[in-house]
Amino acid sequence: MTSAETKTVAEREVASFRHRNRGFAAAATIILIVVGSIVGLTLAVVILQGHAMRAETLQKVALAWAPAAFYLWALWILRGMFAALARGGLAFQPVVIRALSRVGWALLLGASVSLVLAPVARMLAVSRPVAGFAVLNLPSLTLGVVGLALIAVARMLREGARLEAEAASLKAMLEDFI
Repeated sequence: MTSAETKTVAEREVASFRHRNRGFAAAATIILIVVGSIVGLTLAVVILQGHAMRAETLQKVALAWAPAAFYLWALWILRGMFAALARGGLAFQPVVIRALSRVGWALLLGASVSLVLAPVARMLAVSRPVAGFAVLNLPSLTLGVVGLALIAVARMLREGARLEAEAASLKAMLEDFI
């Protein structure tokens, strides 16, 4: 394969990479709009009909939607990451590392809110709470663990990038010395 052919193949791969990320950014935007609209409509109904709802119902709605802010934040971060990758091509390491860490935190915080508030909501729902603390929300726990894993992976990637830069610097100094 000639140098010109190699360059053309590489340009097509970069264009394909950028195109896929534009699609992912668009999909994340659509999902963000749909989920945000559902949350917004729910809040609008609660605000408009709040006077007709019992306090217990309003508490349940607030507790049920509390983690949504963190999950919307995670979607927003992913949308931004894909948009940045669509603009920037293959120079993506810092963008991905930062996004992984932030999405991890968003998932961890959203899951934590769910895990803390779910037992509270159960206790409020029953006049005599029985073992409300013993109910485990496995989906939230799983999201929390995935969030922790993303934070750990982001830290490992950041450290790997630092070590790689240090090794490249040492290699350059060694080549200058020789």
